[in-house]
Amino acid sequence: MKKIVLVSAIAFSLTSCWSRIGKLVIVSNRNMESDGSKYVLLAKDVKGKAKSKKYDVIGMAVDNAVKQYPTGEFMKNISIEVNGSGKKIRVNGDVWGTPAPTINSKGEVVDKNVTKSVNANVEFKTGDSVTYKTGLGKLIEGKIIGLNQSTAVVELPDGTKSEIKYEKLTKIVR
Repeated sequence: MKKIVLVSAIAFSLTSCWSRIGKLVIVSNRNMESDGSKYVLLAKDVKGKAKSKKYDVIGMAVDNAVKQYPTGEFMKNISIEVNGSGKKIRVNGDVWGTPAPTINSKGEVVDKNVTKSVNANVEFKTGDSVTYKTGLGKLIEGKIIGLNQSTAVVELPDGTKSEIKYEKLTKIVR
């Protein structure tokens, strides 16, 4: 009787533990950019499981791990384990993908990498309304009362005058 209990205990303990069967550097079930420059690390030590009754069990386990992150694409540094009964596969690794979009207070997607360029020929003349930013970041509005080679003399609302470089001036059209 003791032998049957001992054999049963050993068999039960073997079916509940996991054994590593492999290690991979990178795995993906979808096409990805080969240079990898657009991907970022989303999470470390992510686990995904799948039952071995189904086909493509490792692919399903990888998909189950990656789909935990909406922008997830693939996994790196993966270990593959099988449980003692051989009926379940588990993968553990780092999930990589594209950066999550930034959402503003209105619920709109905001592009972080905005590039704008302006190519305009702005001509200043006496009497133009202009604005410029001070060293403290405050916007000041005034009126041009004089022009030089590289600067304009701007009269401020309080009556003071400042000499400002053209590059710092923005013409206000009303």
